[in-house]
Amino acid sequence: MQSQHYKGQIAEWYDEWLKENTDDINYYSEVFKGFDGRVLELACGTGRLLIPIAKSGVTIDGLDSSEDMLGVLRGKAETLGLKGIELYNQSMENFSPATQYEAIFVASGSFQLLTATEDALNSLQCIRRSLSDKGFFLLDIFVPWGEIITRKCDSNQVTRDVSRPDGTRSIVHERYTISIPKQIKYGTYRYEFYDQKNLTQCIVDDLSIRWYWKDEFVSLLKSANFSKIEILTDSPLYNEGYSFVFKASK
Repeated sequence: MQSQHYKGQIAEWYDEWLKENTDDINYYSEVFKGFDGRVLELACGTGRLLIPIAKSGVTIDGLDSSEDMLGVLRGKAETLGLKGIELYNQSMENFSPATQYEAIFVASGSFQLLTATEDALNSLQCIRRSLSDKGFFLLDIFVPWGEIITRKCDSNQVTRDVSRPDGTRSIVHERYTISIPKQIKYGTYRYEFYDQKNLTQCIVDDLSIRWYWKDEFVSLLKSANFSKIEILTDSPLYNEGYSFVFKASK
């Protein structure tokens, strides 16, 4: 897991970069509306999804390999007076929570940060062990068709440009290469942070994701011994050939 990527200024600005992305928040909030059971979000990060779900009254915990991201989450929960949220600073491919859950989910393609098949299978096995007998696992993944078609981007392209009222600003640049045989996008990111037009920090780091085809991921779930597997084609996050939503039970 690429936990070292999500630290420092990257963790502090993460919510700002994604503040306009609400489709996943709306979907998972609706799924767990009135849910009577304990939920665990893997790769919960700063709580972009976890906090709205917790605010609705659902009992939910979070797991992330970045302590800095979890620190941001803790601060938001404290400000909102949200109590009883258990947070685990553990890796998604090898974790062991203190209790079993009636639901576990991974949102927004975060599972795809596990680029090795062995790590992905280990994660699914951990998830299955952490579910109660009647529990279920839910996730969405995507295929980066734009990058696959382009195959390679040698120059830095701006993907995020956000300013705050206090005059600070962050700009995110990306370049990448695609491995079709490995189904991996190898990205290199340049994060620039400014204060009143003065560059105060620059971070360059690599981050890769793997994509899966629909039937391929079903096979992976079966390899982890999930017995009931559904493809939720009626989900607003589902787009045939581009993004998939899976639900699996023990």
